[in-house]
Amino acid sequence: MLIRFIVSNFMSFKEETEFNMLKSKGNGSRKLIEHVIETKSNVKVLKTAAIYGANAAGKSNLIKAISFLKSLVVSDVELLVPQSKRFRLDEKYINKSSTFRIEFEFDDQHFDYAVEIYKGKIVDEWLYLINSINNEKEELLYRRENRNVTFGDYFQKSSDLIYAEKFLKKELRDTQTVLNACYNVFDENKILDKAFNSFEKIKIFNPDTIDFDYASDILMNQKSNLFTKRLLLESKTGIEDLVSEKTKADLFFGYDDNDLKNELIDILENNNPENSDDKLRPVVHFVRKGSYNAFIKENNEYFVLILKTKHFNSNSLFDLDEESDGTNRLFELSPVFEQLIHEGNIVYLIDELERSMHPLLAKELLKMFSSSKTNKSQLIFTTHESHLLDDEFLRRDEIWFTEKKTDGSTEFYPLSNFNPRGDKVLERGYLQGRYGGIPFLGDFSKLVTEEIQY
Repeated sequence: MLIRFIVSNFMSFKEETEFNMLKSKGNGSRKLIEHVIETKSNVKVLKTAAIYGANAAGKSNLIKAISFLKSLVVSDVELLVPQSKRFRLDEKYINKSSTFRIEFEFDDQHFDYAVEIYKGKIVDEWLYLINSINNEKEELLYRRENRNVTFGDYFQKSSDLIYAEKFLKKELRDTQTVLNACYNVFDENKILDKAFNSFEKIKIFNPDTIDFDYASDILMNQKSNLFTKRLLLESKTGIEDLVSEKTKADLFFGYDDNDLKNELIDILENNNPENSDDKLRPVVHFVRKGSYNAFIKENNEYFVLILKTKHFNSNSLFDLDEESDGTNRLFELSPVFEQLIHEGNIVYLIDELERSMHPLLAKELLKMFSSSKTNKSQLIFTTHESHLLDDEFLRRDEIWFTEKKTDGSTEFYPLSNFNPRGDKVLERGYLQGRYGGIPFLGDFSKLVTEEIQY
């Protein structure tokens, strides 16, 4: 679970800017008590956060900052915070370091992790294990200064320590985190692997995200599509079923697509040699003209599996690109909410939750998650949709606003800072500008009344 995230000198974040999932003590804190989860370290964490703000205020940049930190840990990032990603509205910050700090809990372990990047190199990095905030019990796991790494007392009795120190001294790169470099290095103590794996549980869902894995599992009959079918049914899309249609590759690809077909054949054959021990059927997934497809080989022939929809009162099958944008958005979000509700121990950050959907439908999705009993799952999303400001399924400390300051930087603050009366209609107050997070617009009528020179 995400507890706290702090970032500085990255995109629209200038000074250290904090976003957190901590329970407040203000008005409304006694509502929806089932949204409060207490960690083993005695921190009370919330399950949901809705982030509001004007266009260009920095909502999406929060998700991009967390996504960057995740990539820094789990992947190889060659170019770390170039000048184009620093706060460029103040020239002094072009030559300042960028910092990222995150507190999170995974498998009952509370971690506090931070990294500082200066001119494309990691100059500082540390990881603490927080045992109890009430008793201020914390343990340093390691501290890194440039490429020098010092392990805390937690590892002093580990038989792998000497090997790990020698390995890092030789292999650690200026652009690589210690968490990344140490994955699977310690055989005896897996605490660093657990911290690494926790970043894998942070899922980023942008407006253009395509979940190939989920569509692939449906096409290959490796995963049930009952949740998606039920979601599409209850949303009154008219869709009765999701169907995998099989056709020969030569019929699917026209003459103009012959190069694509040959490319898919090469990928399929190179990734799945004949002597492979892989028992799964070789497959290559691709999207073409808005449809999810799988390229397979059976009995030395190539076929394409196409994901299609079947509607009530019709025997015809439809491509997904023939469905509405809202229906496609629902399909894309269905594995997200299935994981949030039925799997647990996962964090989803969704940029523009309501995109292409009716406000009432977006509200039902949020209501569905709000009422679920899933343990230790979190949904954090950006939105402009004021209809979601409903204290029937959002606590007031779960509602956040972004504001662009006079210097162009982004700041965050929760609704609980304002302590509005319990009988106040939150949506009306927000649209009236009581809490900020709305655009201050110029005079659009001038675009009509004044002549523009082209």
